Amino acid sequence: MTDGDSVRSAVREVRAGFGIDARRVDRIGRLLAGGGFLTVEEVVARTGSSRRTVEAVFRALGPHLEAEGDGRRIAKRYVGEYDDIFGEPVEIPDPWTERARRDPVALEAMDALVTAAPPPVQALDHVPATAETVLKRARFMLDGFDLRGAHVLCVGDHDLTSLGLFVAGGAEGLRVSVADIDERLLAFIDAEAARRGWDVRCHAADLRLGLPASLRESCQVVFTDPPYTPEGVGLFVARGVEGLGDQRNGRVLLAYGYGEQQPALGLAVQKALNPLHLAYEAMLPGFNRYVGAQAIGSAAALYVLRPTKRTAGAVRAAAEDPRTAMYTHGAQSVEAGTGALDDAAAARIVELAKAENPLLVGDGWPAKAAGRRVSLREFMAAPLPRNLQGHGTVLVNLFPGFGASAVRALLAANARRVGLVCRNDLPFLRDAEGQREFRRLAGPGYRVERMLRGVPSSDMAVVLAERNDRPADAAERVLAYIHARAHGKIGNGWREGLIALRKADGRTLTKAEARRAIESVADRPGLLERSLIDLPAHLLAVLEEQVRRSVEALPG
Repeated sequence: MTDGDSVRSAVREVRAGFGIDARRVDRIGRLLAGGGFLTVEEVVARTGSSRRTVEAVFRALGPHLEAEGDGRRIAKRYVGEYDDIFGEPVEIPDPWTERARRDPVALEAMDALVTAAPPPVQALDHVPATAETVLKRARFMLDGFDLRGAHVLCVGDHDLTSLGLFVAGGAEGLRVSVADIDERLLAFIDAEAARRGWDVRCHAADLRLGLPASLRESCQVVFTDPPYTPEGVGLFVARGVEGLGDQRNGRVLLAYGYGEQQPALGLAVQKALNPLHLAYEAMLPGFNRYVGAQAIGSAAALYVLRPTKRTAGAVRAAAEDPRTAMYTHGAQSVEAGTGALDDAAAARIVELAKAENPLLVGDGWPAKAAGRRVSLREFMAAPLPRNLQGHGTVLVNLFPGFGASAVRALLAANARRVGLVCRNDLPFLRDAEGQREFRRLAGPGYRVERMLRGVPSSDMAVVLAERNDRPADAAERVLAYIHARAHGKIGNGWREGLIALRKADGRTLTKAEARRAIESVADRPGLLERSLIDLPAHLLAVLEEQVRRSVEALPG
């Protein structure tokens, strides 16, 4: 057997290993025989095959490849030897890709937004979709459903699908809401939508702790591209179903992919969805394309899921599931450790907080720790029930993976003294600028007294705060009123805060007068209907400025 025969034999062996899926190898081979130098990454992106498969074909072809930089191709003298090995794959046109490409102006605009967006966060399993994919999603929703006057919910939106719906033309009366934990992303989406007059409303949400109350049973279509773990897909889809106000006609659109040689991963995710009793109305393979995610061929299918009569009950039952790890990286990964505190650590925290019979929030408090207990999810979702109110000190365990909710934990506590336990390396603890920003966000509700890094262990930190009983001025007094009612509607707390302000000065303000003062300055869509605890951090500053203007607008 000649060297050439052995190479061709190796290629045939790789191809035979794919059985009826050998067209996948044909696509890779034909690309490499096409004359252009291509990297492994480029072949993954153009074929939708996983990096593992592409590298297997590269290895088999090795002696017959020539290089230019990182690119490879079959040397011209060998190309003809593969005519009888690589079949000519038939490319089936994708109508949604064609629809997206018909509007080059929209593609250019979407590409500019994707390029300008905050960089992906590995710990949140971010892998950005291409601009073309975002417009495909938009066209699928706008052409497939009547979205006039509809509400679309994006459960996580690192791909900017919310903006893509409007770049693609939108629909009359369309409203889009985004629930995401990434504050940078929420600020970017909000700024871009506000600049263009698009009705996109951003909500800060750690979905492990629940969907913001104002979004529950509110929408007709849900889109989500979650972390690709069974836990992540199951949680994000369940939160999406919670957001559906039309359980009969509503749809949940899910992006999910797995490597072509790893069907067990796909099965694990589908099994995680089975308890939700959703009907699989459609599954479009390779619909979504990404910059990265080479393990799954930089591609994912689009699932169209539809609730059944049993879905709502199943989602309520799933909400009681205590599992919170769902990512593949970082402190929130499925392999990460728990937030368990030993007896000595818990005692040290209680000592620092000078707490007697505190309310202990979150998992991980040892059995010996004295105090009433409540789960973090229950604590963040709604005001505490009366039998748990009135504690002088609330201690909240956010370690290791809930540190992004630190400010909102202060808002939820509504206590005289609060202690937060979290990771030592969080952005708001690492430097003076981060600490100043945290103090600004916490006020006027709380005065942060101490930030103790390396306590009670080297990887932990304790933040101690006391209620701010001495607001600096009239506007801060109104803001303190809103902060103390963080789970309620901002508009209600704002109105009652203005009335209380005037009453404290011995004067009277009617509800109508307070509403007029608020409406004269509030310019963000839906701001008054949202809760402070779900408001993105960048909008807290907007609210503060508008509250100050409303105080100035009060009748003399």
